[in-house]
Amino acid sequence: MKLLYKEHPRTLVLYSDTFSLSFRIKSSKELDSKKPTVNVDLIPNTNITKEQGYRTLIRRDVFGCLGLIYVEDQIYLAIITGALTNVARPIENETVDKIYSVDFVSLNNDDWDFVELDSSGYPIVVNEEQDDDDNNITSDRYARVQHPCFELRKLLSNGSFYYSNDFDLTSLLQNRGVSSPDTRINSIDHYKPEYMWNSFLMDELIHFRSNLDTYNQLILDDNRFLTTVIRGFAKTTPIGSHGDSLTIISKQSWKRAGTRYNTRGIDDNGNVANFVETEYIYYNPSKSSIFTFTQIRGSVPTFWEQDSSLMNPKITLTRSTQATQPVFNKHFGDILQSYGVCHIVDLLSKTKSSEVQISQRYQQLYNHCDKKEEIDYTAFDFHHETKIAGGFAGATKILPYLQDSLNLFGWFTYDMNRQEVITRQDGIFRVNCLDCLDRTNLIEQVICRSVLENILTNQGIYNNRMAFEGMIQKHNTLWADNGDAISQIYTGTNALKSSFSRSGKMNFAGALSDVTKSVSRMYQNTFVDGKKQLTIDILVGVDGRNSRKVKVYNPASEYIKSKLKEQENSFTSFENVKIFTGTYNVNAFNPLMTKNIDLTSWLFPSSVQNGDGSLPDMYAIGLQELIELNASSILNADGSRALQWSQLLNEQLNSFQMDEEYVLLRTESIATMALFLYVKKSKVSYVTRVAGSSKKTGLGGMAANKGACGIRCLFGTTSFAFVTCHLAAGTLAVTERYNDYSTIMQGLVFPRNYYIKDHDHVIWFGDLNYRIDIPNLECRQLVANGAYKELLENDQLTRERRDRGAFNEFKEGLVKFPPTYKFDKYTNDYDTSEKQRTPSWTDRVLFLSDKKLTTTNPLKLLKYDSAIDVLYSDHKAVYASFETTAKIINEQIKKNKLNEIILSLSFKKITPSPSPSPAPLTTSSTTTTTTTMSRTSSLTRSSTSILTPTPVSAGGTTDLIHGLGQTTTTTTLSLAPPPPPPARRAMTTPSTIPPIGFSSTPLIPSPLSSNRSSPAPSINSSSEKKHDTKPPIPPMKRNTTLNDIKLSSSSSPTNSIKSGKVSKDDSDVDTMKKLDVKPMIPKKPENLKSIHKDGKLDNNGNSTSQNTNGGESGGGGVATPKSMASWQPLVPGRK
Repeated sequence: MKLLYKEHPRTLVLYSDTFSLSFRIKSSKELDSKKPTVNVDLIPNTNITKEQGYRTLIRRDVFGCLGLIYVEDQIYLAIITGALTNVARPIENETVDKIYSVDFVSLNNDDWDFVELDSSGYPIVVNEEQDDDDNNITSDRYARVQHPCFELRKLLSNGSFYYSNDFDLTSLLQNRGVSSPDTRINSIDHYKPEYMWNSFLMDELIHFRSNLDTYNQLILDDNRFLTTVIRGFAKTTPIGSHGDSLTIISKQSWKRAGTRYNTRGIDDNGNVANFVETEYIYYNPSKSSIFTFTQIRGSVPTFWEQDSSLMNPKITLTRSTQATQPVFNKHFGDILQSYGVCHIVDLLSKTKSSEVQISQRYQQLYNHCDKKEEIDYTAFDFHHETKIAGGFAGATKILPYLQDSLNLFGWFTYDMNRQEVITRQDGIFRVNCLDCLDRTNLIEQVICRSVLENILTNQGIYNNRMAFEGMIQKHNTLWADNGDAISQIYTGTNALKSSFSRSGKMNFAGALSDVTKSVSRMYQNTFVDGKKQLTIDILVGVDGRNSRKVKVYNPASEYIKSKLKEQENSFTSFENVKIFTGTYNVNAFNPLMTKNIDLTSWLFPSSVQNGDGSLPDMYAIGLQELIELNASSILNADGSRALQWSQLLNEQLNSFQMDEEYVLLRTESIATMALFLYVKKSKVSYVTRVAGSSKKTGLGGMAANKGACGIRCLFGTTSFAFVTCHLAAGTLAVTERYNDYSTIMQGLVFPRNYYIKDHDHVIWFGDLNYRIDIPNLECRQLVANGAYKELLENDQLTRERRDRGAFNEFKEGLVKFPPTYKFDKYTNDYDTSEKQRTPSWTDRVLFLSDKKLTTTNPLKLLKYDSAIDVLYSDHKAVYASFETTAKIINEQIKKNKLNEIILSLSFKKITPSPSPSPAPLTTSSTTTTTTTMSRTSSLTRSSTSILTPTPVSAGGTTDLIHGLGQTTTTTTLSLAPPPPPPARRAMTTPSTIPPIGFSSTPLIPSPLSSNRSSPAPSINSSSEKKHDTKPPIPPMKRNTTLNDIKLSSSSSPTNSIKSGKVSKDDSDVDTMKKLDVKPMIPKKPENLKSIHKDGKLDNNGNSTSQNTNGGESGGGGVATPKSMASWQPLVPGRK
């Protein structure tokens, strides 16, 4: 494949075997919206000529297209320009390639065309001293400008990304089945989106493909335009001289992708950090067998974080058990649906305090899981057990705990002679430690070795010690390489303990290597990972500021959107949301030292209750000065004080007489302050994307005595940001407070690159430390007289906002309460100490709404007051209650409405009009043309217009496009379409083995034309690819191939596709049902209880158990599992 370009208009073309795929920006003048939009056209190669202005842009071969991405106001086409081929070959006819070079080419302009970049992404300038503007690229043009996509290019070229042109790399061998290339299911139709790392770049192109009929889909597939990419590890190690091999393919999910300390735990959708599916494949053609065994790993599925800025990063649990349980249940529900029953292997320490708390939370969630009967749990303190055993060899002590589950789960076995499945793996081990790297990889290696030993024993190889030891050594090396690869992705260094993984021994050199890696990890985590996290967020499309999906223009899609907009009221509702925000400087008050603490007058003032007596939906509570503000206290702070306050607040909030409970959704804290977000249990389902961040401002950002904590969330589709802070102290420190404010506004960045002002509503509260600029005695007299208006005129914050200083964009309610600082502790008397501080409103609540919501849905202040009866500090607690309306979208109803609209379009007849001239298959036109033909007419020009090249000149001409070697002969009288692309592979429906884990939300099949007026033209023998003469394994079912779509002379009216729209006759409905390949829903074996529990294999690799139902696995009815014991390895009966 080659990349070509055309100057006017700027067009990029992927030039493949028989067809080309062109990309051109659709100008904003042509669109109603300002979204980045591209025209995509599928064009015969005979239309791509030098005379039409096409030139080669990159002379290297292009191995695939990753998709389109929008970066810094430009649209880029991402292509693979370098790959190591055949790095893995799990079975015959399946190969995996590793990416080592990716280029991003702009569709907007040619600024970066033909520009070589150095290792830092800056242009390499040649002939710099020349002044010829016409022939020289001067240094001024590129002075200190890095390529906008350099970081993306660097990430994708680091050797951790893989692709395959032969099979679906996102699937398991057990699910896709063992088949020849001519019977393989297309990977684009059935890929698992969670493992496709270029999903954000490719989604629109996949939708473009789904709008094509089957014939043109196959053209697109056979030219290999669309590439699915995984991130992880793939490698094959050959064994012996008979073609046997061991392969590991590990796939990391991108759903919660990121670096070590930036991405921990679980998110609101049940996705966990560093979730990796590892498939171990033993390809054994010498004994006509294939074996696979799969395990998964992933971060502990609860909400937790670690502060990477500390030498010993401390773990913080950021959400309560009750609020976490539904998400925990969803996570394991997804695992059970994909893999069957699950056995958790928890390797966390029972002695390290940081790991104990998270392990205990894990067990609590497991004990209350609604799917506990289908999950088993084993806690194995890896460090303790291996220490007792005198080394990492003690890791094998875990096997007795897992043996029962291993016998139940089994592994996948395929008999190549009989061409049938012998056993299936019907369960999964989910292994974790803290990082899910070193300990996890070693335990997975031990479990997998146990499986391999069982297989080799059954084959009789176990008794041949030389062959056995050689195979185990290769097994160990493969797993060590896997551990290093996954560790590089997550931490930037190779795995620890890898020397033991390779050799089975841990020597001094290995220990010293581990120390070096640990130091390197600390450097990576502190100085490199933050930037890498931003790049990953942009790549997977979750960057809050910079992620904008590039749309492929399609009039049908625009019509569907407009129809869906008309029905918006059917799936949209509006929820009235009441919010309580409170701030309290507690002056190092320890809640454990005092009994009967009562915060009721602050948390439940009568003014915050609704007319019906109901209380706020959300509570955001900010506390400052949790500890003494001295160096010793700050350095020794361990986060326990924030935990104590969260427990007290939880008791106080749930002790008030009311019908429902509040749950803690998020805690964000630094040494001296904390912010807590509580939500009514009945409203928790509406609150998503909860995240926190903090910013220190003390001592130039190094100390936590001053700073801010923030929490963001969505209530429905409305975004909120809550910020509590403690600004610089002192009457004269107005400038310092402004600097603190600016630092927080610009430096407090939430995960996914959200800033404070990126939200619909912002509520900022805390000890802002602004004072009243009048003498102490005069101030006290005015306070006694209630002259708040005169006091506010001398309030520093009021002046700052008036003079467009700090908080000038924020609003504040009318202050009608006395100054909140400074009091003698446990009294309502202002400061009587020697310092006699002037009373001031240091504790404030301000708010800001997006300008577009100020008229339609503003944040309404209900009450702004202080709680003078709360006497535990030298400050008074302040609160403000708000009300607003949040937009709620029922996604399920919306999805149903969308399907109804698409279905109505699919069966709608469109009156055709004749096409006057041929045109390439395109998405740029706004009309749909269908040519009606006589049943007896022969193949004509109009009936094949989507494939017919536009005539270039009379007579034959030879055109060589910059070394492409494509000779094209055209004539004005030629009416025949070009030959179809060479048959890369035929497409088949799934075999009778039910696929597990295919996407449950298939791409919407487009209407297709199955009847044509004439047989399809035969493929030119000169362009055919040579296939292996070895007969392929016969498929169990056969799917549609390119040649199967005949142009019958007795056809119905044909379909011509333009602009991404499909016209469809009613007669196509039945044919569409026959030809459309749909993802299959995972099924479990039927009559599980009737299957023998042993499920053993004899020495010939045959099963000793029988399937009482006969036939192959997964057929028939489905028995819902009720307990772990109901799952057995499936052994089908013989045919």
